[in-house]
Formats: sequence, structure tokens, C-alpha cells
Amino acid sequence: MKYFTGLLLLIFLFGCSNDDSLLLDINKERVPNTIIDTGVFADVNLGIEAKDLFTKLKNISQQGIAFGQQAPFGTGNNFPVDNKLDNDFNLVTGDYPAIVGFDLELISLQRFYLDRFITQFATKVREAHENGSIITMSWHMVNPNAMQLGGDDTINGVVSRMLEGGDLRDNFFSALQKASLLFKALVDADGKPIPILFRPWHEMNGNFFFWGEGFRTTEDYIQLWRDTVDILSNELEVHNLLYVYAPNLLSSRAEYLKNYPGDNYVDILGIDVYDFKNGRFLQNALTNLQITETIAREKNKLFALTETGLQNVTQNDWWTESLYKAIRSSAISYTMIWRNDTQTFFYAPFLGHPSESNFRTFLNKDTILLSQEINP
Repeated sequence: MKYFTGLLLLIFLFGCSNDDSLLLDINKERVPNTIIDTGVFADVNLGIEAKDLFTKLKNISQQGIAFGQQAPFGTGNNFPVDNKLDNDFNLVTGDYPAIVGFDLELISLQRFYLDRFITQFATKVREAHENGSIITMSWHMVNPNAMQLGGDDTINGVVSRMLEGGDLRDNFFSALQKASLLFKALVDADGKPIPILFRPWHEMNGNFFFWGEGFRTTEDYIQLWRDTVDILSNELEVHNLLYVYAPNLLSSRAEYLKNYPGDNYVDILGIDVYDFKNGRFLQNALTNLQITETIAREKNKLFALTETGLQNVTQNDWWTESLYKAIRSSAISYTMIWRNDTQTFFYAPFLGHPSESNFRTFLNKDTILLSQEINP
């Protein structure tokens, strides 16, 4: 039976057929996860604001799917810089995203202007928070080996050098210290901490980051994750983070759990699934969401489609005919498309784009929630 199930999964993922009926059940009803609140989090001293966010996500998941975008305010990948684009998301929808994504990519590079960087970054986070958006952060960390005197762009073996006793340990700790200063600067108008869905070391089963598959051992990755949680929460006293574990597109339950650092180090499960224009997005998304949902139900965890999208939205009805079909019956609590940089690299339609009307139709579905709908 196990062999038969695995064979079916391979057919779904890699079969030459693009028949969406293999997985798509148009009559399937969305059944939200029933999460038992244990009060146990990766950070044992988690602040009340982050605990409240977790409760809010639980409630949202019963209502529908919070929808958002990475960097929807027109600043692109080089954040923080002056705005290069209009706020496409708000201009098209008339509302703010329910989820807004940020990235810590440049934090470790800051030396002389760290305070200014943090101030600019925190201002944008505060604006998004005041607009009613939930904040999530990834970290495309700059290769610490390339920052060393005499270093290079080699990514093989970097993770092991960041662990206890490694020659990049101080560099890693310094990056976490800088990140901790930023996290602590994220406060609202009343001085209360802004809670963050923190998604470090994501897409670890891919081979495109130095923490990815093939460039480190599974044991080293798990230790890197645990060190990140322990140092931030215990040594640097950062207590406004919910930790999100999110692999890339995968083929099995075993692959999902291969690098899993343990229930005590993860608050929310995620999965990143993009449309690569190969005709397999719907099947891949449905399969990956089912794998993640099954594990989430077993582990009493919330889960999300943490990144998705079709670059440059080359299919005008993609929102209703691909993305909505993929998620409409899923119990995910939220999903997020990637950012808009320019009119040659974007994931949300801008005013005048041919998919603009279909995007609005998608957002008007009862299940899809924006800022106003998660903040009644």
C-alpha cells in the first residue's frame, strides 16, 4: 500500500499529463484545522503580542485565507531605499494586504549606518502594521564566507563553519545581533512590540542558498535553525517572533520532514510553491499543500502557503483559474505572492495590466481576505 501511494504521488508530480482533474475536486469543502492551544512556542518567553498574533491567525484560518504580498510598497529588493514604484497593490485593490513580507537580506552588511538602516526599516514595518497587515520576514542572508577577509563566494560547507567552533561563528552571531536590534525596534505607536512571522533558512531543500541541500549536512542545518532560535530568544532576548519552517516545492512527506528541527523549535509550517509556467502549478500546489496539511494536523500546527506567484502574471486569468483553484479548499491560514520591482519583474498586477480585473475577482472571493477583512 505504501508503494502504491508513493507511485501515485510521483505520477501527480511528474507525470506527463497536465490533467488537473487528477487532483482537483471542485466539490471539496474547506475544513479549517482545529488547533488546540497548548501555550507552547519555540520561544518559551514569547511576548503577549506574538501570542495574540498566533490566536489571530487561528481565528483567521476559520474564516478564510489571509492574502498578501512581499514588499507591496514599491521599494523592491534593495529595501530600504526611496520608493521606485507606486504602491501597486493598494492602487489596484483599494485595500492593504492582509500579509506583508519583508526581508533581512541587507542587515548583515550594515556597519557604519546600521542605526539609519534600522530606523528606515522599522518605519516601513510600522506603517504596514498600522494599515492592519500581519508582518512576515524572511532572511536571504548574505554568504558570510564572502564577507570574510580573503573569503570568496564558495557556499559549500558554510553552515558548518557558522556553528559552534567554526571560523564563521562570530560573523553569524554578529548578524543575529544586528537582526535583534531591528526586531526590538519594531514597536507600534504605543511602544508595544510588533509581532513577526519569522521565516529564516527557508527553501532549504533547494540547491540555490548556502544553507540548501547539498551544501551542508541535515544535522548541520537542524543545528543552524536551533541555534538561531536559541540565540535570538535566550541570549539576545528577542520575544516577538513566531518561527515558520518553509521548504520549497517537494515530492514527499519524508522530504518535508528531512530538515525539520523539531516541534519545539517551530510554531507554524509553510511551503513555497511557484508557477514556473510548465503546466504543473495546480497539481504541484495541491499535492504540496496536502502534504503540509497532513503534517500540520498531526503536529497541531497552523500552516501556510508562504510564497507563491507567477512572475509577470503572463496568464490573465491565473488568479481564478490557477491560484484560487489551488487554495480554495485548503486549510492554510495565509498565502503571499512575491514582490513588484519593475514593470519587467512583478507578481501583482499594476493599474492597466491585463490581469487586473481577474485579480479583483479573485480577491472578492469569500475565502480570500485582505486587511479590512481580518480587522473588522
